[in-house]
Amino acid sequence: MYAEGSRYQEEISAVGARGKVECLVPGPGRFWPAHLGAAQTPQLIVSPRFPQGPYTVEIPVDPQLLTAGDHNGSTFDQHQRFCAALRGEGPVEVTLDDGWKAVAMGMAAQLSANQGTAISNPLDACESAQWD
Repeated sequence: MYAEGSRYQEEISAVGARGKVECLVPGPGRFWPAHLGAAQTPQLIVSPRFPQGPYTVEIPVDPQLLTAGDHNGSTFDQHQRFCAALRGEGPVEVTLDDGWKAVAMGMAAQLSANQGTAISNPLDACESAQWD
């Protein structure tokens, strides 16, 4: 993730007994340089072991969804559910506790990178942080 400047920001692959599958997802179109032409289209590449021969399926995303948010339109649904929760028409899906855990994990990752060691308790990273 966050591989701006590359053809595909996210590349996921899985290999198993029946073959290989790859998912290629471009980053937000607003970051794609205009001089390179249109932004890439998400792709699914299937490479079965039998019969051999990969094939590619392009998965275009509705342009309105692309302009509504990032991650190739997936944030659009998140925004709709968030607005519904604000109106009292749906559940709150992400809590303050979820946010706290995300911050603790991020701080633990940074501390681990700085120290070159594994962090077994993310709360340790929060307690040792400099809050300037």
